[in-house]
Amino acid sequence: MTVSLSDITRAVESSYDGIWITDAIGTTLFINEAICRITRLKRENVVGLNMRTLVERGMFDVSATLLALEKQDVVTILQHVSTGVETIVTATPVFNTDGTIDKVISNVRDITELSALKEKLERAEARNLAYQNEIARLKSRLEEDGKLIAEDQTMQSVMRQAERIAAFETPVLLHGEPGSGRHRLARWIHDHSERRRQPFIKLGCGALPEERLERELFGSEEIDDTQGAARVRPGLLELARGGTLYLEDIAALPVAIQMKLANAFSCGVHYRHGGDKPVELDLRVLSSSTDDLDQQRRNGGIRNDLYYQVNVYRIDIPPLRRRRKDIPLLARQFLDQLAKRYGKKIGISTALLAKLRDAPWNGNIRELRNTMERLYVNSEGQTIVSGLSPAEGATHAAEGTPEEASLKRILEDTERRVLQQAYSRYETTYGVANALGISQTSAVRKARKYAIKVRQPGRPGVA
Repeated sequence: MTVSLSDITRAVESSYDGIWITDAIGTTLFINEAICRITRLKRENVVGLNMRTLVERGMFDVSATLLALEKQDVVTILQHVSTGVETIVTATPVFNTDGTIDKVISNVRDITELSALKEKLERAEARNLAYQNEIARLKSRLEEDGKLIAEDQTMQSVMRQAERIAAFETPVLLHGEPGSGRHRLARWIHDHSERRRQPFIKLGCGALPEERLERELFGSEEIDDTQGAARVRPGLLELARGGTLYLEDIAALPVAIQMKLANAFSCGVHYRHGGDKPVELDLRVLSSSTDDLDQQRRNGGIRNDLYYQVNVYRIDIPPLRRRRKDIPLLARQFLDQLAKRYGKKIGISTALLAKLRDAPWNGNIRELRNTMERLYVNSEGQTIVSGLSPAEGATHAAEGTPEEASLKRILEDTERRVLQQAYSRYETTYGVANALGISQTSAVRKARKYAIKVRQPGRPGVA
């Protein structure tokens, strides 16, 4: 089967992209209909004219064809047309058998149209991420029955505070030990607020390096070298639009990020990394801290402005050892969740519940949850009657005794010395975390707790 010239002409004319053909000196031989549509130029005004003439007349700011003839190679450029259109042009020289150029064929695309399509795609991707986050949240709620246990008076007081503040837009600081339920209470507040139908976005503030954290939080804009268009990646501040942003362990944020975040909260807008266009904020902020945030402020661990912005309303979540009445109820709740997940219902003896109630639970609810799953997996009958480790089975000592206070000071002094030596040797939080076998978040938090100066990569030491 042979292809005729008329077949080729029809194919070129039907191309969605613009096709511009010149001879070996840059004189226009042919343009297809797409060129007229994209550039808004008429055939009679360009065919037969040299590209150099068209540039001199101001029809184009630069010619890919002339550059391809000069370099004798493929050239891709961003081109501005006098009609106000911005195009991306790839000019490809066609060579004779003797190595001389016969023609130049240019492929022309409307970058304005490409940018609009790209922006629509990125918005769709952002919505998809938000929907995925919401689906995960709803799935988690179904698994956990959406119920917070609060039979103990101390926790009932916390829930009264949470119920009161959920109806407002007021920023809330949740203070409590790791594993005490800060994240779950933050989500409960969101679920009972006017923003409950919008995304709940969580950020672990000490989980990422500073540059990546900035991009994750504020988003980014980068120029795509192949297309010349800005590639926009929305950050968590945008993904949380209309909903709630939960900043876990906020004091672990690097100081530079704290400053940028405080400015965003103050002005109501933020700027993406690499961008210069303001992006409006529309979200509620919930934060959490394991250490005393006021002490962190005095030690320079958190900026004054950010501290006062997030600490408008504070809720102190008690550790599990101070809400022992809730322990048997939580244990049964975790067993019910496991039964739904695995399709096997297992009970627990009253005697074992009493032991659980009296255990120290230094890891709080997280430790209790893990313990109940281990007991469930190891159970051989219909009722769990034993299986606690010696540490879990140990009864809690009287709290607040002089011996305990003295031991606490000794442990803190020892921890301080170990950390000071580690920072003296390894300098950065990542080096110390790796050497001591702890998370980078813990390394940051402990350095601020003991006012240890930490060297940031490429920066002088800061507290």
